[in-house]
Amino acid sequence: MKNFLGEQNEGLAKSEWKITCELFAPYAPEENPVEAIWFQLKNLLRRFYRFGKNFKIINFLFEFFAKYNLFKFPNLKRFDAFSQLI
Repeated sequence: MKNFLGEQNEGLAKSEWKITCELFAPYAPEENPVEAIWFQLKNLLRRFYRFGKNFKIINFLFEFFAKYNLFKFPNLKRFDAFSQLI
């Protein structure tokens, strides 16, 4: 990753970089939209734990929740990079 970014931004001032990479805080749903989704999906699975007799069932439930968006998607406008896409 560092090599790729170095090639793309070679010789440019930081304010003129073509590509920047920002790391989101791990395990911080309030700062990382992906963690917010994982957090909600894990909580849904915890609520349905009694149906999870084996991994196959847990996997099915996880995919079901994700496929049908049975969670509240985080407000992406809070995140600068995503706000430009919306």
